[in-house]
Amino acid sequence: MSDITLNDDELDCLQELMNISYGAATSAVAKIINQFATLNIPCIKTATSSEFKDYFDEKFSHGVDYYVSSQPIDGNLCGENMFIMDEESTKNLALEFGLDESEINDDELKDVILEITNIISATTTSKLASLIDATVTFSPPSVKKVHSTDNLEDRYETKYQHVIIISTDLNFQDQHIYGELILMSKDESILYLKDALNKLLEEF
Repeated sequence: MSDITLNDDELDCLQELMNISYGAATSAVAKIINQFATLNIPCIKTATSSEFKDYFDEKFSHGVDYYVSSQPIDGNLCGENMFIMDEESTKNLALEFGLDESEINDDELKDVILEITNIISATTTSKLASLIDATVTFSPPSVKKVHSTDNLEDRYETKYQHVIIISTDLNFQDQHIYGELILMSKDESILYLKDALNKLLEEF
């Protein structure tokens, strides 16, 4: 079987592409809520399925609840996008979307996460696809509040052998909002991505 691990050069190239792609998503969010947003350079790390579980185990060890949305994608880039935001960041984001603090409840927060996922997942992945001449289509996202790794479906351990974790801060005025976009790619998607990245590297 072909190697689906990204080497250092491929990761550096992907980092540059994600800076562009996630920046486009941030601009889209800012335009919708009519607020200027700043974006820290995304931190990218890769993980195997077992390392991904360990990553979540460490997160939940601090007793913080997270809203986790999931959006299946298909095409040359295929698999699933997850967007993860802790409860405090989600409440801050809801305020930026114009909700009054007294209106904020679990259902409203889930609606906010679904809306932000539609924007960030679709815009980021579509921009990335355009940069590497890939196709991608999206299914509607779903969301749930997660308290522990046990709340995540076991299929992530068997269906996706390679996970790309993109972490960044979104700042709207004084609101500090931390979110993570996780690209869970099927093997054929990673192979397509590696080939595309190497073609770009050969041009420079």
